[in-house]
Amino acid sequence: MDSKILRPKHRASPVSDDLRLASYPPPYPDGWYRLMSSKSLRRGQVRYLECLGRALVVWRSEDADDVHAMRAFCPHLGANLGHGRVRKDRIECPFHAWQFSGDGRVACIPYSDNVPSRIVTESFPVEEVYGQIFLYHRGGGIRQQASDEVPYPVPRVREVDDGSFTFRGHHDGGRVRMHIIEIVENAADFAHFASTHGRMIIPWTQIPIPGVELEYTSSLEFDDDRPWTMRAQVRTVPKVFGRRLERAKGNGVVTYSGAGSILNFRLTIPGQREVALYQTHLPIAPLEQQVDFHWFANPGIPRLLVWYIVGNWISQWRKDVRIWENKVYAEPPVLCRDDGPVGCARRWYRQFFPDWQPARKPYAASAETDTVDRSRVAWPVSSPDAGGGAKEYDGADSPSVSAGETG
Repeated sequence: MDSKILRPKHRASPVSDDLRLASYPPPYPDGWYRLMSSKSLRRGQVRYLECLGRALVVWRSEDADDVHAMRAFCPHLGANLGHGRVRKDRIECPFHAWQFSGDGRVACIPYSDNVPSRIVTESFPVEEVYGQIFLYHRGGGIRQQASDEVPYPVPRVREVDDGSFTFRGHHDGGRVRMHIIEIVENAADFAHFASTHGRMIIPWTQIPIPGVELEYTSSLEFDDDRPWTMRAQVRTVPKVFGRRLERAKGNGVVTYSGAGSILNFRLTIPGQREVALYQTHLPIAPLEQQVDFHWFANPGIPRLLVWYIVGNWISQWRKDVRIWENKVYAEPPVLCRDDGPVGCARRWYRQFFPDWQPARKPYAASAETDTVDRSRVAWPVSSPDAGGGAKEYDGADSPSVSAGETG
């Protein structure tokens, strides 16, 4: 089921990309990235991709379902391997017919016995999960090989693995002119829920429902045992002409694996009906993300209900996109006491930017900044050597103080 969404006409950003980009962290953090669907790469097929600041060639073996990814240009004389063809499990260059195995090594030169065994082209770890092909990327100029150990696997859903959830749909979110880090900061920005998402809207549209508002309660959690994850929980209660409807409350739990490349949602509505949703971001350029949604649910949940749950989230996400496509990255941010644990999220996601050293600018002296809680920028984030378990931050002026509802 491929779903469509009614979108407002795209408006060109009044802010230049050069100006915006200069304010942000590096654009390609370490992590797993969805490249394409499995069905889009048949046996013996080759695909050329430009993403993550790289030119890649991805192919599937002729005689098996193995998927390989490596640097797109032949190390011999620079031909594009994307114009080549698959020979069993190897990629063959269209220029001189050199063949390369999935680990980037030269496997065959048809006109010579002198195969350079020391020449290894950059290749990448690949996983195929739930009909999607993922690649692990490391930034900072680190040379990669397909056999490299990776810090964590592509996240899975227990109910999909045991068969109790089945695939229920896909939505192509298209290209969004944003930095990938915005989707991470979104979870920590508790204050924006009321101002940006306070109106109930018709799923898959931007049409507000008159008289219906949403009240939010949020929390954020970091896990020392799985330091690559961040877990956000958002509870909603609808208010119809000011009257709270507790029986209609919803709950969303989002697990971030890496700095925004893969989000796993558990969306629950009354009656304990759950939908598992994958949201993935692939940086095509520093300020351009390909966004995709795939969702799973119990086969017994009616199609219309699944459509409603997923469409509700995607419509609210579109409201954020309007902001993200026209903003810069504030470093350091000027925060007030009730904004949410933005500082915690920033300290957490810096682990995925090993070479990034944020430029720290002093706060300007003014009446406004005199009231800023500067300690918020430097909230501590738990680290693996601090002991196991999860640490929860729910948006007050210290990590352990509860946040009020923001509706």
